[in-house]
Amino acid sequence: GVTAVLDRAFEALANPHRREIVARLADGPLTTPELGRAFDMSKQALSRHVHVLESAGFVTRRPHGRVHELRLEPQPLDDIAAWTDLRRAAWERNLDRLDAVLTDTADPNQETDR
Repeated sequence: GVTAVLDRAFEALANPHRREIVARLADGPLTTPELGRAFDMSKQALSRHVHVLESAGFVTRRPHGRVHELRLEPQPLDDIAAWTDLRRAAWERNLDRLDAVLTDTADPNQETDR
């Protein structure tokens, strides 16, 4: 469900190396050697990070012979943005209700900045 998708997305982005991979791929596709040159880690470690991002739907891989091209997929980021927007709207509604309660209970004899 949606919760599992968001869990995988947030887990994938919990690692700073994976966030950096996403940021680099946001500028356009890269081959695995190009991406590897940007990081001070083994090929195996980079491959594990890319695999986590693939599993979460952030990255797709297209083989071109022995080299793979990696592309960023927007859907997981869109899912996170939609979830965040819903949380923000709920929070703003709660703050508006709190403001209304505080305004209604304010001492009418007390000067306000309004």
